[in-house]
This record gives sequence, C-alpha cells and structure tokens, in this order.
Amino acid sequence: MKKIALLAVAVLFSAVTFAQTSTPATPAPAPTPEVKAQMKDLRKDVRAYDNKKAEAKNAINKGDLTAAKADLAAAKTDKQDIKADAKTLKSEGVAHPVKLADKQVKKIDEKDVKTDLKDIKADKATEQKDVKAGDITGAQAAQKDVKADSKDLKKDVKAARRDGIKHPIRRAK
Repeated sequence: MKKIALLAVAVLFSAVTFAQTSTPATPAPAPTPEVKAQMKDLRKDVRAYDNKKAEAKNAINKGDLTAAKADLAAAKTDKQDIKADAKTLKSEGVAHPVKLADKQVKKIDEKDVKTDLKDIKADKATEQKDVKAGDITGAQAAQKDVKADSKDLKKDVKAARRDGIKHPIRRAK
C-alpha cells in the first residue's frame, strides 16, 4: 500500500514538473524589406494623424473652427491610410500593426529626447571646462550649443507628448 501511494505521489510530482517546463519558442522570421517599408509608412501616417489631431485641438482652443474642420478632415484621411496599411500588414503576417507602430513611434521619441539630454549635458560640461580654462570664446560657443540643444529638446518633448508619452524627460533619464 505504501509503495502504491509513493508511486502515485512520484507520478504526480513528475507530471507537475513537466507541466511547468515550456517548449522553446521558435524565433520569428525576419521581416522582409516590403514589410519594413510598409511599417515605416504606417509610422509616418500615425505621426501625421497625431499632428493633425493636435493642430485641430489648438485651432479649436483659439476659436478658429474652419481650420479645425480642415485639420479634422485631414486627420480622417490619415486614419483611413492607417487602416489600409494595417490591413495590408495583417495580411502579410504582422500581428497588431497599429499598436506596433505606436510603440515604435514612442520609442523613437524617447530616443530623441534622451540624445538631446545627453547633448545638453555634454555641452554644459564643455562650457564649465572652458570657463575653468579661461577660454571665453569656447564657453560662449558652448552656451550657444546648449541653447540650440534646448530648442531641439523642447521640440522633441512637444512631439513626444503629441505621440502619447506623458513625461518624456522623466522617462528619458
């Protein structure tokens, strides 16, 4: 009786062990150049749609309803392009192409903000080195670089917020 009970427990434990192991996942096939080009087009359409919606919102806030209607109409055509591209990509085997394009756009925006922050930090360090060394012209050039990079950062943060990133500077750190 003990042997049968122990055998049943051993079989149960082995079944549980085999149930926990997962089968190795097969790697996804590399996307073809056509799919890459279509995804790039889809990302551009998503970004254009976000920009048109934001422009329409700004026009509504300013009280310019005719410009808002025009922007909303343009956004509607962009949305139709997105749907057409998504349908094509789905037929080629890409799962959730619009969601994937949104993620890629956000990733690109975060990368842009991160590089701008690195540039500003490097320019400020250069400015401090030039000030310590007594190189006034170098420090002034570094200040101009910081100012230009700050403008780029502001532009990239605005684009990132338009594309759905809530706190782009915090996320980039």
